Order: sequence, then C-alpha cells, then structure tokens
Amino acid sequence: MHSYRLFRLAFQPMINTIIIQTDGILIMITLPSKEVRKDFGRVADIVKGGESVTVTQSGEPTLMILPFAEAMEAQRLYKAFRLVQFMKGLPSDHSAPALSLEEINTLVHELRP
Repeated sequence: MHSYRLFRLAFQPMINTIIIQTDGILIMITLPSKEVRKDFGRVADIVKGGESVTVTQSGEPTLMILPFAEAMEAQRLYKAFRLVQFMKGLPSDHSAPALSLEEINTLVHELRP
C-alpha cells in the first residue's frame, strides 16, 4: 500500500494538485475545465510529454486526458476484461463431446465455400 502526501502548487497556477508518492514521485495533474478550455495547447503539450491530466468541473473530477498509447492500452485491457466477464457469465455445457483437431479441421472445411 502506498501512502501519499497532497501538495498545492503556488508556483505554477495551471497545475492545481501534485501527489508525491513516498517510494517515488507520482505526478497527478488536476485542472479545472475552465483552465483546459483557456489553454488547451499547453495541456496538450503536457499530455504529449507523457503525463495524464485530470479535468474537474465544480471541483469534481469528470474526465482524464491520457497520452494516446496509454489510452489505447487501457482500452485494450478494459475490453479484454469485459470479454472475460461476459464469457464467465455464459452457461457451460460439459455434456458436449470433446473434438479432436482433425474433427475441428473437417468441420471448418465443410463450412467453407
């Protein structure tokens, strides 16, 4: 379990929050949506530099902007998780006979045009 300390940054008004992780630095940039709208180019540069940005509305986190590669990996993992959850919910029919590789190939070739 990690412990965190929360700091407000006075020297950089654009970044509202930074969290210091005791076994290293975990930077968590939190910005109000108004700041993001006002200076999107700077936010984009931060994200392209590899940092994630959490956007708040009325002080509540509403969305996160991630570097593209991170977002794609997160989406891939989430979809894999959802597929596993779906498959776990399917009824299993243990009464079906096991097929050999030869039988599977025969069935596949029979169905091909």
